[in-house]
Amino acid sequence: MSEPESNLAFEVQKEVRAPWRRYLDALAPMRPSLHRYCCRLTGSVWDGEDLMQDTLLRVFGLLGKIDRDLEHPRAYFIRTATHLWIDQQRRLARDRAWRAEQSALSTAADGTATSPNTAEHDAGLHQAARSFLHRLAPRERAAFLLREVLDLSTEDAAAVLQISEGAVKSALHRGRGRLDGEPAVATEGPLPSRELVERFLTAMAGNDMATMQAICSADLAVELVGGARSDTFKESASFFKHANMVFPPSMEAIARKMVLGTDPHWRPQEYRGEWIVLGFRTFDGVDGLNEVHRLDEVDGKIARIRCYCFCPDTLQALADEIGVTAHRKPYRSP
Repeated sequence: MSEPESNLAFEVQKEVRAPWRRYLDALAPMRPSLHRYCCRLTGSVWDGEDLMQDTLLRVFGLLGKIDRDLEHPRAYFIRTATHLWIDQQRRLARDRAWRAEQSALSTAADGTATSPNTAEHDAGLHQAARSFLHRLAPRERAAFLLREVLDLSTEDAAAVLQISEGAVKSALHRGRGRLDGEPAVATEGPLPSRELVERFLTAMAGNDMATMQAICSADLAVELVGGARSDTFKESASFFKHANMVFPPSMEAIARKMVLGTDPHWRPQEYRGEWIVLGFRTFDGVDGLNEVHRLDEVDGKIARIRCYCFCPDTLQALADEIGVTAHRKPYRSP
């Protein structure tokens, strides 16, 4: 553009930071149970964390739009998370239906016979469809989880979801004993190869920025889940710099405030079909999980890094599953 773009809309940024941090701090006591709810609702620890973060933003935005005072934050948060998830499932269902229709039309137009592999694939789809039909409807599943995960009364669960107590009881009757055995949703997206993950790990451990730049896209996106984001490799320099940062013993108080231990080291881990990078540090003599890195690979390079550092509930859930110790982190950077 020939003239500077007006940034009047962003002049509120400094004024918003302090309320946002107070908002996160105030929600901290209820976050573990809300995180469990989101993870069980989505069927995945990663999708659960995403739903949690989306809900935090949605509710915070509503605080500035609604004139009446909002009460009962836990109920409002649960209801918002549920509505967001239901909307997402509806969009996915519409997308799948559209894709299936286009595939059927294409096959009919080509007159292509169904191959054995296609027949086997179709049989798998039909089986998945039958399994899906036996699951609870989204709102019923939410009602079940409110009772089983958050231990709300039938009356409270009905009030949160704004449905009848009978609908909650119906969900409990049909869903009890079913959701506990439901497998987690497979991760979708451009999963990285183990080779690329290990090259990333080696470059991180050696603070080798030349190699890191070689294996990352120029428009690399780095996201501290629940925190800051950068959209180019150049902007991400501070992220890589902090990965190896260690304060000397004389600055222990600062190190604690910054949530930085000692002896940072990393290792690859296959988790539900995806190679991820586990980052460890030592606090008070205990070596434990400090962060997790998930990578998206596009054309052989890292296109996105998602760092779960200030996501203590996700770190703890992952640590429990793979059998390591996790450090209890705060929900945001100090």
